[in-house]
Amino acid sequence: NPVLLSAAVIGGVNGIGYIYTAATHSHKVTDACGTGAFVASALATSFAFVRNHRLDFPNKPLPIRPLLLGGAVVLWGSRLGMFLFQRIMDSPKDMRLQEFFPKEGELPIRLAGFWSVQAMWGFICMLPVSAACNAAVQTGKPLGLRSGLALALFLAGFLCEAVADHQKSQFKKSPNSWKWCDEGLWNYSRHPNYFGELVVWWSLFAAAYPTVPLWTMASPLFSSLLILGVSGVPILEKKYDDKYGGIADYQRYKQSTSLLIPMPKFDSDTKKEL
Repeated sequence: NPVLLSAAVIGGVNGIGYIYTAATHSHKVTDACGTGAFVASALATSFAFVRNHRLDFPNKPLPIRPLLLGGAVVLWGSRLGMFLFQRIMDSPKDMRLQEFFPKEGELPIRLAGFWSVQAMWGFICMLPVSAACNAAVQTGKPLGLRSGLALALFLAGFLCEAVADHQKSQFKKSPNSWKWCDEGLWNYSRHPNYFGELVVWWSLFAAAYPTVPLWTMASPLFSSLLILGVSGVPILEKKYDDKYGGIADYQRYKQSTSLLIPMPKFDSDTKKEL
């Protein structure tokens, strides 16, 4: 079962990351393991799909959809993992995660909880990709125009996230690094990287959906919940409001710039949250 295989791989990678982090009291590998688990799951389920298809349907052509989905995740996860690993290596510590380390005399229960949530994030997000690696379901079903368009949309979301991450990292090296980033895509969206990531997961579900159950929509829904309601946009919006809220230029930037979807500036009197 490719979904169970994905669960085992993602759980294993995050389990190793938890053991290393608990032993070293360092979060240097946290993001690398988090995104690396996506890559490992995609590779494992893709290889299993190819093997099972050749065993069960030796005289039928190999469907391309699962391999394209797996390749898309490998591309996304490898790029994001390298970016996040380089970012944490350039920082003395990740202040977001320090609170999860146990105090003297405590067991690393909160740390285990953090890694469990990270593993759950990976497993749920990978549902449509791993479920698509069912050889019996895929046989005889061509990619189709809709799935092809969805994969093209994935590339657009991938590029949006990658460009936004690069622009912000370069901005932090500039003389204006003390302020909020408002250059490039960040001039048209306050969170273009998160917009790109949402496009990635919704488009991967759309590409997989003709051959996977509807419940795999839990993947983009869960990503949307995390980014828009829990650990993404709300945390950063509060952080920037606390840090820059008293600066008039920041208030003008916030009022005239879309929250999520990159779009032209609008009048500061029109408070759209798109």
